[in-house]
Amino acid sequence: MMALALLTLLALLVGLLARSAILTQEKSRSMALADASAKSVATWYAQILNYDAYSNRAIAANEIMMAQAVTLSSWTHYVHALAGNAGAVAALIPSIQPIAAWIQEAAGISHQMAKAGAMVEIPVRSAYTRALQGSQHIMHASATPFAAQAMVNEVIWTADSRFFGQLIPSSDISAFHRFSKTHDGDQREPLADLIRRSQDQFSRQRAFDQRLYLAPTVGCIPRSLEQAFGKLFRRGGTWISDSYDNWESVDTLSLHTWRRRGRWNPWCSGLGETQPLGWGAADAEPLSGSGGLSQATASAANPSATAQARSSTVAIPGYLGLAGFRELASSGIEDRKSARIRVPILVRLPAEKLPSTTWFAPRSPQKNEFLLRSKLWSLGVGETFFHRPADTMNDPTTRDFANLFMPFWVSRLASPTAADRAVAVLLAKGERP
Repeated sequence: MMALALLTLLALLVGLLARSAILTQEKSRSMALADASAKSVATWYAQILNYDAYSNRAIAANEIMMAQAVTLSSWTHYVHALAGNAGAVAALIPSIQPIAAWIQEAAGISHQMAKAGAMVEIPVRSAYTRALQGSQHIMHASATPFAAQAMVNEVIWTADSRFFGQLIPSSDISAFHRFSKTHDGDQREPLADLIRRSQDQFSRQRAFDQRLYLAPTVGCIPRSLEQAFGKLFRRGGTWISDSYDNWESVDTLSLHTWRRRGRWNPWCSGLGETQPLGWGAADAEPLSGSGGLSQATASAANPSATAQARSSTVAIPGYLGLAGFRELASSGIEDRKSARIRVPILVRLPAEKLPSTTWFAPRSPQKNEFLLRSKLWSLGVGETFFHRPADTMNDPTTRDFANLFMPFWVSRLASPTAADRAVAVLLAKGERP
């Protein structure tokens, strides 16, 4: 009788152990599925944000290349005009006429080649930047809560079709949609500022003042060596217009000589433009032809040369204007320091889908520590955040907070908050047995 009792007790213990082992295994599986699905959605979000960063950088790079194309067109135009003026002077000296003619011809060919290249490059690159902007819209339009739920289903059902997972509203399920926005119109200034700072020194501003010993002062009495000779003023630069609709470039070179202080005062007082020597300008404008030089860095120093450049500006049609870009919706430093997107996922498995190993099963499965309302539940949380490189943390000049110009968005698993657990319990208790 004692042996029979012991065998019966042993059988009950074995059945209970088998039941607990199955529950433990299924609980581990559900936890793994919850973590995997949450991490997958968070990684998807991080990849979209990194794509925004790469495409923003590509937009800026293409704008810089267009600025260089406009610069080259203006510069070769300026060199051609300068060679032509030099050729007119060289006509007085027969021995150097062939050399001057060769230089003028070479400058003309270079200008035509630069102009033809810009005519092709500007429309193509401008259309490409708009395509990049459009691709950002498509990427974010596809990242809806329904698409995120579909990804959760795919991850879970591919591994085990018995389980079901869902995004829970303990965090805003549409947070990713409001996390960033398209900056257009006047909001493009940060991108324009980045482009200006990224331009090479030559395309941004090219200017020098050079004393010309071949032009001694003759109209006034100099009071220093500086006033004894004239100067060459070269001014030039490439900029995007205030409306972000044009890339403009101007190059001028003029001879400046000293002027007398007054009719009855023969002493030298100030420099003035005497003779424009070279000029050139280029304008990447819309197809409508509404462009034009909105400003000219050379106008103050070389007004006559600038007027010549304006009248012969090389118009390059096809520029579509500075494209919009994607950036975080919040611009506050504190918000950028803690910018992140949380993805809480709740996974459940009905008790009737648990493997049946023995005849033993508790009468009240909802009292089991793994089961709630006849279902097995697990909670996983993924997080998308901006991971700054370690070498930028200590230097305030290189330390960057979350933004969509640096592709440092990554994903990780996070601990559920009290709100996550509370919502999970409410959803679980709301299920019918």
